[in-house]
Order: sequence, then structure tokens, then C-alpha cells
Amino acid sequence: MSDRSLLPVVSMGLFIVITQVFAVYLSVFFKAEELQAFGDPESVLNPIVIVVFILLFTLFFLFMHERKSKWFIEVVIGLAVFLTLIYSFTALFGRVFGLGLEVSFLYALAPALFLFGLVVFHREWYVVNVVGLFVAAGVVAIFGVSFTVWPVILLLVVLAIYDAIAVYKTRHMISLAGSAVKMRIPILFVVPWERDYSFGEESFDGEGDRKAFYMGLGDAIIPSILTVSAYSFVGSAAAFGSFVGCLVGYVGLSLLVLRGKPQAGLPLLNSGAIVGFLVVVLVFGLSF
Repeated sequence: MSDRSLLPVVSMGLFIVITQVFAVYLSVFFKAEELQAFGDPESVLNPIVIVVFILLFTLFFLFMHERKSKWFIEVVIGLAVFLTLIYSFTALFGRVFGLGLEVSFLYALAPALFLFGLVVFHREWYVVNVVGLFVAAGVVAIFGVSFTVWPVILLLVVLAIYDAIAVYKTRHMISLAGSAVKMRIPILFVVPWERDYSFGEESFDGEGDRKAFYMGLGDAIIPSILTVSAYSFVGSAAAFGSFVGCLVGYVGLSLLVLRGKPQAGLPLLNSGAIVGFLVVVLVFGLSF
């Protein structure tokens, strides 16, 4: 394996690690303040709602892109990014300085506006990566405290199957990734091959040589939800099992990605997280 191929693989793995650790840290604040996406974290309807939302968003994205309405997509995603940044910084200030919800929210507005401004006016790959980490960690933390483990496992299984179909059969996920790269929207991580790389300067079609290595935020977000859920409702040992399992799944995914073709990330990442969690639960006799 060359240094050129090793660097992006290690970097993407590091993005997953940071997302999980940061999300666990933020989740403590969200749980303490009872900020949850759903009222009943044990309901199996919760993951169904998430899956339906993902499907609708994908259809919306592809439809609007076909109609050349990229500006509308950017407005919708921009609003979602800005709101998530506020949530993330609110939890961060609450954890670091021990502030209450209202005060943390006020402090969160300034850094959220600053990062959002960078996305709007200086949308380079490193800006997208920083924003992506805050967005990913915030989403994981919120949903991690909103689901107990069984609904999360159901969510991971369903989305792993969907991801495989979307990449290998319908291939619309590749089209979605290509559109995200062209529009330079912060819903993916980017690691360039060369120092003078500029985000969005290439056409991404999932094949051939590329000037950067890409990974959608979903690959970092979805399996990480199990880690936060396990931490919140089972314990740190179970969360660590999910964390390690996800990384093992990432190693397997990397070996496939290095062949040069796009791969569905969630089948391996989600499977690794679930197996890692279950191994720890069985070894230590934990209940969930």
C-alpha cells in the first residue's frame, strides 16, 4: 500500500473516531437537558421515521438536481447545517463551561454563524471537513440519546441494506455523491491527494482516477449512533465494543475501496458496530 493511498484511508478513519468520541461527549449534555428527537426512545417506529425521511430527502435531492434547482438544495441543506451547528456548539459550551441550556444557546450562535459564513463564502475542502465534524457529531449525539439500542440496531440493519442497493443496484447513491461534490455542500468528508487541490474542481462519477478521496457523512453518522446509544442506555463498555467493531468494519471497507471503485460503506461499518456491541454484551453479561 503506497503512502498516497494510506493517507486518505487513515484520515477517513480518524474522522470516524473523532465523530464518535465528540458525539459521546456532547450526548451527555443532550441527555441531561432531555433534548431528544423522539419522546419514546424505545419505540420501533423511530427508526422507520428516520428511514422514510432519508428516502424522501434523497428523492428530493435528485429531483431538484435534475430540474437544475441547485440553489434550493443549498438553501435547505444550509439551513439544516446551521441549525445542527447551533445544537453542537450549545452542547459543547454546556459541557466545557457547565452552562445551562439558554446561556449555552446564546454563546453557540457566534461560532455557528462563523462556520456557516465560511461554508458560504470560502467553501474549501478543509472548511467542509471542520463543519462536517461538528454536524456529524451533533446529529449522532442527538439521535444517540433518542434511541435505545434495539431501535438503533433495526435502523442500522435497514440502512445497511438500503446503502447496498443504492450503490450496487440503482447506483443513485453514486449520483448523489457526485452532485454533492460538484455543489461543494458540507455533507461529506474530503481528503485531497495533492496539496494544491481545490474542492469541486473535478467531476466525480464514481469511476477512474480522482484528485481526492470522499466519504459521505452518513458513513460516519449512522454506525456512530449505536455507540452513543450504547453509552447512554447500556454503559461505556458496550459503547467501546461498538466503537471498536465499527473501526474493524472500516478496515475491511478500506481494503475494498483501495481497489478503486465506490463501495457501500454501511454494510461493513454497521455490521462491525453491531457485532462489536453484541460481543461485549455477551462477554460481560450486560442487559439492554
